[in-house]
Amino acid sequence: MLIQGNSIRSLDRHLAGVKPGTEIALGVRDLQSRTARLKEIGFTTNLAAGERVLPPASLGPTCMRNAEGWVIVHKDRPKETAYRMVEWHWKEWHGRYDQQDRSKLVNVPYKRFPRTQVPPPGVEVSIATTTAGEKMAVVDTIIFDKAHEDQLLHAVNLMLNLFGECEVLTANLNQILSAPVRRLNWDVLPPGQHPWPTLKPLLAPIIAKAPAGNQALITDRLETVSGYKPEFVAVGRAGFTGYVIFGFPKKKVFVLESAHFGNATYVLGDNWERLSQLTKGQILAGGLQKDRIVHLVGWHSKTKAHLN
Repeated sequence: MLIQGNSIRSLDRHLAGVKPGTEIALGVRDLQSRTARLKEIGFTTNLAAGERVLPPASLGPTCMRNAEGWVIVHKDRPKETAYRMVEWHWKEWHGRYDQQDRSKLVNVPYKRFPRTQVPPPGVEVSIATTTAGEKMAVVDTIIFDKAHEDQLLHAVNLMLNLFGECEVLTANLNQILSAPVRRLNWDVLPPGQHPWPTLKPLLAPIIAKAPAGNQALITDRLETVSGYKPEFVAVGRAGFTGYVIFGFPKKKVFVLESAHFGNATYVLGDNWERLSQLTKGQILAGGLQKDRIVHLVGWHSKTKAHLN
């Protein structure tokens, strides 16, 4: 059963013959003709069975929702006061002719409708092999019933966003061989110290993607954390693009920083081997956090408390 197109609004027509309670996987075949797209998604050229990646948000609207989530704005409710951090600049006079530039970070209040941040579904795509030796790109199986309808519809639209089609696999699921999972969401920089002058050019592409008005604040946060001399730095790729992990294994602290405006800094207390194999949803869900430091004035002192 093949579904084609850019997206669908309902499963009814496409899965009309599937019995409720059936376990379904979605996949595409003929990976050799899709090598360019698979590289964009984040897979290696080897396409080894078990490779798994969160597709980048930049590949389309469903990929954006899948990797970053979305915001529900409640326009039926009274506006509330929110805050954004900005860098305030002014000139200070010392005597008649001595003028000096000054700046500081301030929280600026503004009114907005209340909003709810919906966490990203975080559906990952992996490379699997069938008993016949054919490689496929697939998503994890989902039960076809009312309880999982939204989840399945999202997964179908994700595959359509990525490939323009997907095959619905039901009776032949046992033909897909399991393989050890190897997530490809992080690039660990070469071991050794990475002082800011060395690290800044490596993170420049991340900073450059942010709006110009936010780049100085993002740079300040990344430079601040790097000043505590992390033992390693891992840069997110694919659906983790824009995220950086600074590792302090001796302190049992890992700092997840984001170049996305409005996010927070996550202080995690786990080991890197486990963190690197978790989904974005698992990392951000809250169970691993020692702290979540919102990007507002006070961020520096709260971060320092964890890293001193």
